[in-house]
Amino acid sequence: MAGTVMTLVGSFLLAAVLWLVIGSRFRFAPGRIGNDLLNIAAYFGGCLPIAFVLVLFGIGGS
Repeated sequence: MAGTVMTLVGSFLLAAVLWLVIGSRFRFAPGRIGNDLLNIAAYFGGCLPIAFVLVLFGIGGS
């Protein structure tokens, strides 16, 4: 359970930093706010496997 929470939080943090660094690169919605939220959701989905591997090896290595 803790690994799941750590994976979700880590993925959200990675997605937020990625969004701050590169911004909204994809056009999902015509409005700016909706587009920003959908970009963060897309970045979250992309960062999820990365965060999972980091948490998996972090917990397994200790």
